Amino acid sequence: LTFSSLHQTSGSFSRFSSIDLITHKLRPQLVGRYTDMVRFTSLAVSGLALFTGIASAVATQKDVESPEFTTFSVPEHPHHAIRIKEQSDEICNAGSRQWTGWLDTGGKHLFFWYFESLNDPEKDPLSLWMTGGPGGSGLVGLMLELGPCLINDNGTGTVHNPYAWNSNSSMIFVDQPAGTGLSYFDKDIVPPVTSYTAAEDMNIFLRIFYKAFPHLATQPFHIVGESYGGHYIPTLAAEIVHYNTESPAPDFKVPLASVLIGNGYVSPADTTWGFYETLCTTKPGVPEPVFNSSSCAKIAAALPRCMYLQEACYKYPDTIICGAAGGFCFENIDLLYYQDVKTGGRNPFDITRPCETENICYGAGEGIETYINSDRIRAALEIPKEVGKNFSLISVDVNRAFELAGDTFLSTEAQVKYILESGIDVLIYNGDFDLACNTAGNIRWTNKLSWAGQVEFNAKELEPWFAVKGGESVRAGKWKQVTKPAKGGRETKFAFVTVEGSGHMVPLDQPEVGLQMVRNWLFGEFGKASKGGVEVHLVGNEEGQFVSLEL
Repeated sequence: LTFSSLHQTSGSFSRFSSIDLITHKLRPQLVGRYTDMVRFTSLAVSGLALFTGIASAVATQKDVESPEFTTFSVPEHPHHAIRIKEQSDEICNAGSRQWTGWLDTGGKHLFFWYFESLNDPEKDPLSLWMTGGPGGSGLVGLMLELGPCLINDNGTGTVHNPYAWNSNSSMIFVDQPAGTGLSYFDKDIVPPVTSYTAAEDMNIFLRIFYKAFPHLATQPFHIVGESYGGHYIPTLAAEIVHYNTESPAPDFKVPLASVLIGNGYVSPADTTWGFYETLCTTKPGVPEPVFNSSSCAKIAAALPRCMYLQEACYKYPDTIICGAAGGFCFENIDLLYYQDVKTGGRNPFDITRPCETENICYGAGEGIETYINSDRIRAALEIPKEVGKNFSLISVDVNRAFELAGDTFLSTEAQVKYILESGIDVLIYNGDFDLACNTAGNIRWTNKLSWAGQVEFNAKELEPWFAVKGGESVRAGKWKQVTKPAKGGRETKFAFVTVEGSGHMVPLDQPEVGLQMVRNWLFGEFGKASKGGVEVHLVGNEEGQFVSLEL
């Protein structure tokens, strides 16, 4: 999630006095003042150089002394290893087997939490969940949205989630890049500051993960996530495809089948373009526009120059050019809404409801932090002292580092095109009440994406799709899909799906609908279940947990 601006108090970042951040409220994807880009450009570049030198100098990883951890490695990556231990429902009421651990890679240590499928772990697919940010912990997805256990009301424990996305797929939740959540890095190590360097670590993580769970290697693999996952996911998918196909002798080919990007931050320019439609029309499904005519006129007047500057940034990806573009667009468009984002004020993730807390606009976020910081959970997870005792769902340091390196200003449309052409299916889904990563902006870039199916995709109208909610078939949103031949004789599906009545976090706002959407996609049943005349049934097991859909 793109949450960093919500850590502010009275318009300042007083809670993070160790870093110099802008003193007025910022759109989450463009954190920091654009004038900083000039004086920090050399710092970001030298940081990357330092990272390269130090990482290559790390020869071994120290094994964890705890007898509860099992360590796995592969010969192709001798300086990397996974340490893993099995957990119980006492810390996460999942109803399935679960493991936690860290990937140790070149002085960086990535935390993950793995859950087996509730249905058939030996045959069901594997999915990786990537929370956005940059700097957002995977525990946002796990304990607030779609995981098998959700935080309880007072942050003292968890409750089972009947709409968990591991109902028919084993799932990994990860804190990445290093420095996010429970992930950490050794002293003098410079962590990744771009989606590309982060993807390299995650690619190695997956290859060693399959060593620990080899039975998963024959099942389809899917990457799922939201918000800044619109950068993380296409970049990681492209890294996997490239490694699978271009490495002289790949140790193992990750069986990547598809990616699912929810309310994704793929194209910054198109996200800004979508502000007008989201705030000045009723298209998101609101009875009347959020903004009055005066504010809408200001957006309309500023958009042409904003788009001109953003396109210049895309064409010439320099931090000064991109910083100027981001600064103009923020000051003249974004700030009209974000100046009122505060507790009890406007919520950028759902224009129909107020912001509940400073943390992430959702009060349950504070409960997750309280729970993970408790002595009982720290002991169960065996959190190293290097992580510290103040776990936070959002790392502002990571967020700022990505911005200073220019990662937040660029589009990942090229990566989406690359994986489509390589035969990887792509689903873009959007909750219509979201402003931060809005439907209008995402449908705009998907329509103009230059690939073999562009003409047909543009010509198609969005049609209603249906799901079961409260035991009744209801219209869940709209969708369209195009299938085209790809490399190696494969066919590629590219789909766009909207979810009505949902904001930024579809699994939280529409849990029944969200589960059916992802299940339909993973098992190739979306076209069937999306027709109004098809009856869709929830199927449960003896404990009343959701298992599958019957068509």
